[in-house]
Amino acid sequence: MSDNGLLSCKSEFPVLNPSTFLEDRGSAATKRPPLVYLDSAATTQKPLKVIQCVSDFLSTSYGTVHRGAYELSINASDRFEKVRSQVATFVGGGVEPNQVVFTKGTTESLNLLANGCAQFILDEKSRIVVSAAEHHANLVPWQQAALRANCEIGYIPLIGHSNPTEMTLNLEKAQKLINSNTKILSIAHVGNVLGQVNPVSELITLAQKVGAKVVLDCAQSASGFDLDWLGKGVDALVFSGHKVFGPSGVGVLVMSKEWMKKMPPLLFGGGMISNVTLDGSDFTDGPAKFEAGTPPITEVIGLGAALSWVESKGRPKIHQHSAALASSFRSRLSEIQGVQLFGPNTGAETIVAFKIKNTHAHDAATILDASNIALRAGHHCAWPLIRSLGVDALLRASFSAYSTAEDVHLATQAIQRISVL
Repeated sequence: MSDNGLLSCKSEFPVLNPSTFLEDRGSAATKRPPLVYLDSAATTQKPLKVIQCVSDFLSTSYGTVHRGAYELSINASDRFEKVRSQVATFVGGGVEPNQVVFTKGTTESLNLLANGCAQFILDEKSRIVVSAAEHHANLVPWQQAALRANCEIGYIPLIGHSNPTEMTLNLEKAQKLINSNTKILSIAHVGNVLGQVNPVSELITLAQKVGAKVVLDCAQSASGFDLDWLGKGVDALVFSGHKVFGPSGVGVLVMSKEWMKKMPPLLFGGGMISNVTLDGSDFTDGPAKFEAGTPPITEVIGLGAALSWVESKGRPKIHQHSAALASSFRSRLSEIQGVQLFGPNTGAETIVAFKIKNTHAHDAATILDASNIALRAGHHCAWPLIRSLGVDALLRASFSAYSTAEDVHLATQAIQRISVL
């Protein structure tokens, strides 16, 4: 148990071990302060079990998958497909393994969906709806899909601009935007800048009333929330391995059975065809249709270890732990003069966005790094949202399973020092 009564797993992450930060500077070894890692919304650190799993697989068990008739390849293929089954169970909602596609990450998954929808769902009379707070990965592909289909795209605005600490999606405007012409609603489960937990159930209901298809970006929610949305009206959901304590370079795309059949592939090549002649090619069915070329074999194996680790801790506990620390951090920041907070404060957020009024976000992040405090500064791949807030950059602290009350203390102390510069 941790100092807030929930989790204590920091010791399971080698990079967070103070002894990791011995720097060899000439003949003298200088010990840096303990790492305070507050950038989990960008990417999570990896527990030793995941690192060891990847290392052991590469050392003793690596082989190509779905191509070899020899034992090493057969065993690697078996492990690879077992992770597909594991992902289906992790997502829940009655999802079957043959609905799980491995990609390079959330961005590729969303590009695959946007590209495919432009071909078999959208036409010039269609409307795509996303929120004005989306990450570029869930905005730019849909803009491109709208261009290809010559259709319109609408943006659900946020309310609360007069008080940035109360910002949420405007459901009244969403109801007007999601009309009979709407064919696609694509929305993030959790916002990557403000950390707001979006009203997904309400948005699904609006989409279902007009027959619109729903895509859910779970990149920020997969490690702390149930994902059984395909049983509740979502047609596709996506997330990335590196945000659930696994390797980078692997993502998950889960689609309804209907979309698995109708969705065209994004990439073409080996492994995704049933027949090729010089006159043309036929594509295979199931996940293989979307997994052209050699897949991210090692990364998928690491993803399996990461999901096992997440389940061993419990997603509700990870979220409760992270949200409690974020709330504590936010409360302490609110007491520092010269700090402005952004985003709602419901107690469910694991992300805190803020600015130090007299110091640019990039400068502040650089100063914090001198104390070995790592957090994000910039537009967070959400330019429209950042501009709507009237700023050019924000600082963002994001908490996860390995975060501690000591992290909150050290970070707020350092921010207090910057605020008086």
